[in-house]
Amino acid sequence: MPGRWLLAALIAVLVCVLLFLLHTSERMPLLSTLNIWALSASPLVVWILAFAARAYAYGTALSHCQFLEEEAQSVQRSWQAWAQRYLAVSASCVLLPDQVSASVLTQGSFDLLPRTGQARRIAALPVGPERTQAGLQMLIQALVPALHALPTGRELRVTLLSDADPREYEALRDTWQQSLVITMRLPLPVTVTLISELSYRWIDETLKAATAVIDLILVLQVHGEDSYSDGLAALLLCPDSLAIALELPITAGLLRPMPLDIDVLDSELPLFLQTQVSACRATGMLADAADWQPLTGKMLAVAGAHGASLNVEQQWIQESLCGLSGPFGHWLVAALCVEIVRHQREPLLVLAREESRHWMSTVVTGELA
Repeated sequence: MPGRWLLAALIAVLVCVLLFLLHTSERMPLLSTLNIWALSASPLVVWILAFAARAYAYGTALSHCQFLEEEAQSVQRSWQAWAQRYLAVSASCVLLPDQVSASVLTQGSFDLLPRTGQARRIAALPVGPERTQAGLQMLIQALVPALHALPTGRELRVTLLSDADPREYEALRDTWQQSLVITMRLPLPVTVTLISELSYRWIDETLKAATAVIDLILVLQVHGEDSYSDGLAALLLCPDSLAIALELPITAGLLRPMPLDIDVLDSELPLFLQTQVSACRATGMLADAADWQPLTGKMLAVAGAHGASLNVEQQWIQESLCGLSGPFGHWLVAALCVEIVRHQREPLLVLAREESRHWMSTVVTGELA
C-alpha cells in the first residue's frame, strides 16, 4: 500500500511538470488562460487531498480497532475478575469413613485398599434412629470456637443438608436449637433450613446475590445403606467481599464453579484455565466419583499444554478412598478439598458430579484468597 501511494505521488509530480511545460509552450491556448502555478500544482494537490482522506479513514478504522481491542481486553479482565470471586471459608471440618482425612492423604501414609463401588460407614456414629443427631452434634462441637468468633449481631444462615427422612427434620431442628442455647450460646440471629438437596450452583448464586449473611452448611449423609457411603461436613462461608469487610479469618476460598461438558474437554478445559487463572497454580486434583478416573489423563495433558502445574502424584478420587460418594458428594469433596488445601497450602482443582451435571472449580489457600 505505501508503494502505491509513492508511485501515485511520482506520477502527480510528472503531470505537474508536463502541465507546466505545456503552459509555457503556449501550444494550447486554453491552458494559457489559466494561472500557471495553480494549473501545475493541481495534480499534486489532488494527490495530497486523496492521501489525507485515505489517512483519515485509516486512522479512524485503526482507532476503532484499538477501541474494540481495549474493550475486549476490559471484558476479559472483568470476566476473569468475576471468575476469581470466591466464597471465603472461615472454618470447616469433614468426617469420612475409614478415617480418611486431609492429613493422612497429604502425608502419603494412607493404605489404599480398593473401596470403589462400596458403601462405607463412619464407625464413630451409632447404629439406629439417633444416627443423624449424633452426626450433627459432632459437627457442632468442631465448629463452636469459630462460631463464637463471629461478629456480634451478624445474621447466621444455617442449612442442614440431610438424607434423613423428612419426618426426622423436627428432631434435627430440636437438636440444633438445644445446641444453640446450651453448647454455643450464640448471640446471633439464626435462621435454620432443612433440605435434602443443594446444588453446587449455590456458590455462584450466593456470590451474585451479594448477600451480607454468613452461611453455615452442615452436610449429614448417614443413611446410604448399601447405596452410598457416609459423610459429615461443615462449611462456614460468606462472600469474599463480606469476609474482607468483617476481617474474618479466611482459611480457604471456594471459587465459582464452572459447569463442564466432559464430551468436549479439549475446548472446555482451556476456557476454564483462561478464565479462572488461579486454576493454573493448582498442584493437584480431587474428584468425588470414579467416573472421573478415565478423564484424568486427558485433563492432565490439556492442562499441561496451557501452563497448569498439576502434579501426577497429587490426584485423588474420593470414591476410591472411602466408597460411593452419594447425593451430597459434591459438598463432601469440596469440604475435603478445603482441608487438603489448608494442610499443603497449595490450590487444588475440585471435580464434582451432581446427577447428570459435572462441575469444575478451584479451591485456593487463604493467602491467595
